[in-house]
Amino acid sequence: MEISIERDLRAAFGSARNQGMRPTCLAFAASDAHAAVRGSSVPLSSEFAFYHAQRRSKRPPHQGAILSTMLEVLKEDGQPVESEWPYLASLPPDLASWRPPAGITQVYRRRSDACTATVDDIVRLLDDGRPVLTVMMLSDSFYLPANDGVVDVVPGEGPDPTRRHAVVAVGLGTRNSKRGRKATRHQEDQGVSKFPKAS
Repeated sequence: MEISIERDLRAAFGSARNQGMRPTCLAFAASDAHAAVRGSSVPLSSEFAFYHAQRRSKRPPHQGAILSTMLEVLKEDGQPVESEWPYLASLPPDLASWRPPAGITQVYRRRSDACTATVDDIVRLLDDGRPVLTVMMLSDSFYLPANDGVVDVVPGEGPDPTRRHAVVAVGLGTRNSKRGRKATRHQEDQGVSKFPKAS
């Protein structure tokens, strides 16, 4: 089935990046949204963001980050470009050595607003040209997208609160005459962060 694209913000983003097996999806999503609204395709350091989020929340690095803490990191600690502290495919065996390299001087900060939002709220933000950092609960269907990449929720299937994932919503379209809702109906009332329009 064909998707008719109505809003596409992908041009504001660099290439997709791979978090591997680490629980760093929120750091990647926040970093890429932050870079996009800066108007740059140069990636920001997700390692730096994740490190500071875990430090601030006193969470170990094998657990995922928390949205409110990640937004605090972007506002207070900022981020350097990716080349200043490249992403690590795995953590060092000695976690005491996991820290930012010395000599980072240029960081970019960003304030954004966290809120609880419905899919309709996300659609409005996308229509306004604003990427939306979204934290959602997943169901089994998430892992079985249709050939066109859309996730169709099995009737009666609900999200699993123990499985969460962060992504940046960057597009809006229609499939089967349903505008941006069919694939995400079960994600109502999830946490999101509203970034300002790209400058």
